[in-house]
Formats: sequence, structure tokens, C-alpha cells
Amino acid sequence: MKTAETETVDFRSSVELILSGDPDGLFNAANDLRQISKSEAVEFLYRMAIEQGVKEAYLNYGVFLHEMDRSKEALVQFEKAHAVGDPKAAFALGETNWEMERHAEAIKWLRLAGSHPAVPLRLAMSYRAMGDEESAVKVLREGSETSAEAAVEYIDTTNELDLESAIRLLEKHLQNGEVDVLIMLAVLYSKAGNPDKEIELLRRSVAEGEPNALHNLGLALWQAGHAREGKALLKKAAQQGDKLSPKVLHNLRGKQRHIRLK
Repeated sequence: MKTAETETVDFRSSVELILSGDPDGLFNAANDLRQISKSEAVEFLYRMAIEQGVKEAYLNYGVFLHEMDRSKEALVQFEKAHAVGDPKAAFALGETNWEMERHAEAIKWLRLAGSHPAVPLRLAMSYRAMGDEESAVKVLREGSETSAEAAVEYIDTTNELDLESAIRLLEKHLQNGEVDVLIMLAVLYSKAGNPDKEIELLRRSVAEGEPNALHNLGLALWQAGHAREGKALLKKAAQQGDKLSPKVLHNLRGKQRHIRLK
């Protein structure tokens, strides 16, 4: 009976035949792939690509390892990718270290990652984890014009922008197709006393599949006087697992009883 190790060796022989131009390698490889898992085959092929001098393989192999919850091994491949000049490696190193809560390393690599739109938020969060609020706010301020998620975080966690400026900033991102700003923009319109615009944006957010939008829309409708639709959406949100909706429904029922008693 063949072991997994023997099967991998057989697969190597099959791939080597393919590389040599022998069509029998295709037949052998097809048989081998029936015996080993997809992940084993993918990992082997990435390793063989690296052996053959394919520089791009380091980064892709690292992404594969990261997706397999092998983040420490992924970091090794990302570092090799950076060493051979892969421009995407610095961000991969920064994001992976950030996810692993290795914030000093995350800051080091994210600062080298260039203009990737995901950099500002992760860099700011790492600065905050290190106790450097000043640097965090600076990064969010500078990144808010080009990164929608940084703009949302900047508005949500600082008071540097007035309401009108904050709305204008998020409207610009929305016009560029960044639908992740919809809920925060709806909140801002609520603060500005424009419930119709708030509800419009929340309906759009629900259509986009944002997980918290259904709860927010139900509550906004209730507060705007559309009690029946609001209650129905809050119930639906609760059925879908939203943890806040049952509490809100309970509180709203209490308010109804209070109104009736009057």
C-alpha cells in the first residue's frame, strides 16, 4: 500500500516527465491526483515552481499557507518573496503580522507597503495597539482621502471633521463605488436630521448584503414612524442571528405599552 509520502514522490516523477516533454507524465499525473488531496498537490507544485526559479511562487505559496492557517510558515515565504523583489510582499507581511497581533512587525512592513488601500486602517490599528494614538490618527487622516475604510475609521474614532465635512468625504468614496461607507454615511445623515436619506442609504446597504444593515434599517424605519416595516425587519434580523435586534424589539415593545397606558 502506498503512503502519502510515496504518492507525493510519484507525483514529482510525473511532473518531471511533463517538464521533460514526455506525454506519459500527463497520464501518470492524472492517476497520482486521484490518490492525493488537492492541497497536497497545490503545495507540491508551488514548491516545485520555487525550485524551478519562479519568483512569483513565493508570494502565492505564502498566501496558500496563510489560507491553510499556517501563518508562521506563510511569513517565511513572504519574507523570501520580499527578498526577491516582489512588490506585494511587504503588504502580505504587514497584514499577516497584524492578524497575528505582532504589531511592531506589522508597522515595520505596512510602512513599506506603499499605497495599498488596506494599509492605513491596519497601520493605524497597530499603532493604537502599541499605544501610539498620535501616529494612528495621523495615518487615518492622511489615508482617509484614498481609503474608504480609513475614512470610516477616521470619522468614527476622532472628532477632527465637522458633520458636513465628514458627509462630503464619505459621499466622495460612495461615488467611487465604495459601498462599505453606506452605514456610517447613514449614521451621519441621521445626525444631520435627514432620516429619509438615512433610510435610503440603509436600504442600499441591505441590498449590498452588509450584515448589520437590516437591523439598522429596521430601527431607522421605526424611529421615522414606519413602525410595522421597522418591526418586521428587526424580527428578520433577529432570525438571521443579529444579537442586538431581540433587545431592541423588547425595548420597543416596552415603549409601546408605556404609550398605550398614557
